[in-house]
Amino acid sequence: MVLMPPCKEGKPLIERITCSPMILIVASSQDPAGMNIATQLIEHFPFDREGDDTYVHADKDVTLHITGLRAISADTIERTFTSVEALFFITRHASEKGVPTLSTHAPGNFGSADLGGREKTLCPANPHAQSIGLRTMRDHVKNDDMPYDVSFEATHHGPYTEVPTTFLEIGSSMEQWTDEKAGYVVADATMTATRYTEAQSPVAIGVGGGHYPYKITDVALATEWSIGHIIPRYAFPLGMDMARQMIEKNGPTSAAILDWKGTPQRSSYKDLLEQMGIKVFKTKDF
Repeated sequence: MVLMPPCKEGKPLIERITCSPMILIVASSQDPAGMNIATQLIEHFPFDREGDDTYVHADKDVTLHITGLRAISADTIERTFTSVEALFFITRHASEKGVPTLSTHAPGNFGSADLGGREKTLCPANPHAQSIGLRTMRDHVKNDDMPYDVSFEATHHGPYTEVPTTFLEIGSSMEQWTDEKAGYVVADATMTATRYTEAQSPVAIGVGGGHYPYKITDVALATEWSIGHIIPRYAFPLGMDMARQMIEKNGPTSAAILDWKGTPQRSSYKDLLEQMGIKVFKTKDF
């Protein structure tokens, strides 16, 4: 199936569409991985086309929207529709090492906004959806013996959004971005993650480790914990304001999971979080 491009030049890039409360999935027409995943959604799930750039699921309150914007520049795209309760971006991931990777993370910036969003501003995370997506991708990769790593990424980049938001990504080069099997895996993980409201698991933030926080990823894969915002060690120091944002924009958060060896000044961060009423676990506790 061939996807139609977004609105033609001369029409508003973003048009307001009235819908009932729903979940919005966004792909960029500039992104080969995003379009791959979107094609898999349309081919394997009951989406019906509605307009030039919008597809509506036949049985669920889920809408797929193709935008001409880059994902990291699509600030408050949820306002294109009414009553969006959760937002998913399906995108590519790039890395210097080029390791084939399926990943998921929340958007936001602990520092400058070099890649979209707002400086020192986190967006609402969706820990249940993020963790469900991670586990679903892991299950596919394991069951089908696919040559991909599966990982959380630390919170990073834009866009700025005001509803719980999850990125699900294919990396790390054109070969993987256009891999239809990987596209299907991320499509299925996205649709499975839309059932996040059914989750009853405890919620945590993650602290420490690298951009791919493998110890925190392992906790989510081995337990029922749902993990949303993750601050990597390269974004330290973690002050009161950003710690508060991590907690307040992470849903009903009761704990922080620290990569103890991957967290400089770990004792001070433990004290800070405990003063805020957050129980602190080490990754080795699981």
